[in-house]
Amino acid sequence: MSRRNNIAVINELSASERVFTTAQAERLGVSRDALAKACASGNLVRVAHGAYRMAGVPPTELDELIAVWKLTKPALFFHERASYEYWDGIAVSGHTAASVLGIGDFYMSPYRLVAPRRMRSNALSATFATRCVEREDVSFSRGLPVTRPERTLVDLVLDDEDPSLVIDALGDARDRGLDAGHLEGLVGSACGRSKVGVATRLLLGEGASDAV
Repeated sequence: MSRRNNIAVINELSASERVFTTAQAERLGVSRDALAKACASGNLVRVAHGAYRMAGVPPTELDELIAVWKLTKPALFFHERASYEYWDGIAVSGHTAASVLGIGDFYMSPYRLVAPRRMRSNALSATFATRCVEREDVSFSRGLPVTRPERTLVDLVLDDEDPSLVIDALGDARDRGLDAGHLEGLVGSACGRSKVGVATRLLLGEGASDAV
């Protein structure tokens, strides 16, 4: 592929994916060599090993997190992974999801994600919990799958986050229209014996004040 064509494809990738991977570019005929040259010429910025964005695109606080998620299935495009038919169960969760959603007072990093089977990342700033999350409990926005508030709250309990911070997040989520019935269902289905009591007290209002 000519240099001009490479640049055209990279521009299209940037427009559709924002942060894109080496494997995505290769699917469209852009070689690793061409990506390396685009970085050397200042047209591309390496966000992480195997993930890039256009130099002219302003960076955001989510870029590295987007790269971490995309690199779990690097050859697939965003629209493929966002479909209900494909759903692979890998999503931003816990304190990172709470930060993205703006509930509670949590730091985004180190990044916390969830996957249905054991998974490791080359990024030192990312950890994965092995849990099953339904597609209905995830919202795809800003280039990422993020657990919805009800599921995020349950994961905060499962991750042993500070109870006072969990309750603060619960209050913020209630202000934004929390689905209390769905939250109760998730507490019953997602929490094992060791956590269901804590989750009930913290999230369903039974003795919450005694837990902090």
